[in-house]
Amino acid sequence: MRILFVCTGNSCRSPMAELYFDDLCRRAGRRDFLVGSAGTSTGDGGVISRGAASVMRALNIDSSRFRSRCLTSALAGESDLIVAMTASHRQAVLALAPEAAGRTHLLLDFDGGGDVPDPFGGNDACYRAVFARMKPALENLAKQLFR
Repeated sequence: MRILFVCTGNSCRSPMAELYFDDLCRRAGRRDFLVGSAGTSTGDGGVISRGAASVMRALNIDSSRFRSRCLTSALAGESDLIVAMTASHRQAVLALAPEAAGRTHLLLDFDGGGDVPDPFGGNDACYRAVFARMKPALENLAKQLFR
């Protein structure tokens, strides 16, 4: 199964989601999941933000090889599940790939609903708080998919 996490710049929220969910898959022995991420307004090849890297480092997750990707209709089309950080990200996915409507969801729909706030430009505490909001949703998604 191909899972794609989507945010704006593919430097903060979606990389944290990708790397953490990939770690959950690895720890569960689930090699049948291919996890990636993309941004609605970014270029290819950018690095993860310093704050997001700090959050991942605290979890012993290496983010040094992460590189950003721009969301494309092809990328959306090849994904079995697309998980957007906000309603506007979901709309951006559907503008590129209307056929993906049934497989595009908001991350926080897996834990209470709402949009994941953007920590870009914030301090490390801001990034930790955003990830703390994302983490239960990612774990709930894993529980649902790993059945």
